[in-house]
Amino acid sequence: MINLHQFIKTHPHFRKVKIKEMLCVEYQCPAQSKYINFWMDTGCLIYCLTGKKIYSSHGENFEITPGSILYMKKGAYTSHNFTDERYCALMFFIPDSFFQDFLQRYHNIKFLPGPAAEKRQENIIPLRAEPSLEGFFYSILNFFFNVPDVNQQLLELKLDELALTLFTQPQYKEFAGYLYSLKEDRQFQFKYIIEENYASNLKLEEFAQLCNMSLSTFKRYFVKVYGETPGKWLLRKRLKLAETLILHSDKSVNEISFQCGFESPSHFIRVFKKEFKNTPIQYREKTEMLIELEV
Repeated sequence: MINLHQFIKTHPHFRKVKIKEMLCVEYQCPAQSKYINFWMDTGCLIYCLTGKKIYSSHGENFEITPGSILYMKKGAYTSHNFTDERYCALMFFIPDSFFQDFLQRYHNIKFLPGPAAEKRQENIIPLRAEPSLEGFFYSILNFFFNVPDVNQQLLELKLDELALTLFTQPQYKEFAGYLYSLKEDRQFQFKYIIEENYASNLKLEEFAQLCNMSLSTFKRYFVKVYGETPGKWLLRKRLKLAETLILHSDKSVNEISFQCGFESPSHFIRVFKKEFKNTPIQYREKTEMLIELEV
């Protein structure tokens, strides 16, 4: 699975501006395939300029069109691409550390909504397009036309302006609650990443990167938190989700395999049969037959 942040960071095709550890990109999607699986090792704020794209996470679809604004947390996603119109967007890959540092530097400012705000949200957070936020995006867009002469200090101030808007405007209160949660302890962040991305086809090495750990540290900490190895825990959770989809949806085996993060339909069928003593289709048919007999 491609790490979109690292791919864009190293690819010469995209116009981009770096601000310390942050990356601002004018992204034009090549749209070489209809669906793309990807993951990101940092959160990303997206403002759509032209075209259309559908991002998926946890089986939920979020359509982005010109003027739409989304924040995507670090994690795994699928994009549905369209070829009838060129998709172009401004993408801001902003590390969690930026918001953590910002809250420390501006600790005297009264922010909304406060540390007790709601923390649990979807991986993709749509944001309302207000003039102040749209104005920020277009002011940044101007920098892409004169990258060599960009004033780094000015860009840093622009990002502080963005953070102030997100933390102080009532319409972004729920999103600010998520940003506050980035200050939570290590275990909270660890469990959030695992439980929000277990149904993706991420490798253990990629989970470790999302958690800012080496692979060996990740495995040890996982056992400490969940009481079993990551391989066993992930397989059990994915099979449980697959069972739910088999029994309560009309999705095909291929769709369920894809949505639950299995390597391939054949791998999914093999491990499902080992666990439930039936193939997914047999399991669905037998369950439906039992329901009919009970009725």
